Amino acid sequence: MDEQTGMTDEYKKAKKMSIIAVVLIVLAFSCLIVAALSQYSDKFNTTYLPVIVIGFFGGNIAALILIGKAYPALLAADCMRMDARYEKQEPVRILLAAQELLAQTFADNKFKYMEEGYYRRKKFSFLKDSVCYYVRMTEDIEAQNALRREVERLYQAGKKDKNLCMLLFVYMDEVGEREIKDIKEIGKSNIVVESVINPNISLTVLVIAVDRRDNKGYYMEIGRHGRLTLYSYGCRMLRKMFTYE
Repeated sequence: MDEQTGMTDEYKKAKKMSIIAVVLIVLAFSCLIVAALSQYSDKFNTTYLPVIVIGFFGGNIAALILIGKAYPALLAADCMRMDARYEKQEPVRILLAAQELLAQTFADNKFKYMEEGYYRRKKFSFLKDSVCYYVRMTEDIEAQNALRREVERLYQAGKKDKNLCMLLFVYMDEVGEREIKDIKEIGKSNIVVESVINPNISLTVLVIAVDRRDNKGYYMEIGRHGRLTLYSYGCRMLRKMFTYE
């Protein structure tokens, strides 16, 4: 049995358990209706009440156990589906200013320079109260290295802004197929984590690989399903500031 077939079987079992759990919850709360209808009966305290209590608590406990067993397989299946959706999508390409001029672009869009080397802007959002954007421009030969280094740097700086979205521009001598593949994997991973695993995440990083030869940037765009994620806010900010090729 291959991995995907195995996951399909696990998903089917988990789906059945989740359906049974829902049925048990409905039956458990039905006990409350029975209690309301039979409370004036002579047999309520001696016969109906024990059955109702056992049915209500027993049904909910059994449902919680089934949900706990089904959750890992359902979560894994959702992650696989999300990953497969973005596997069919390629990074988008945007036109940027030269590295030495990019800072002015952010200044023109109300970003303020901070001593730690970040450009920061806090923007009100009806859905998330506010989103705090951080911009960092760095150089590396691999986007993954830059991401790891800058996230550590961000935590070491003790940044505790709520709903923090970091736009990380990684300047490279050349952005070829390997670099574009890395950007795709990083983008997919971030999208899956925030869209499926932890929708309430407080920090996300949108990595843009920039080819210094022509100042073209590459990053993974998120779909409509993720419009409430911090990652989507980063994508919207990029669309607002830069031109798609």
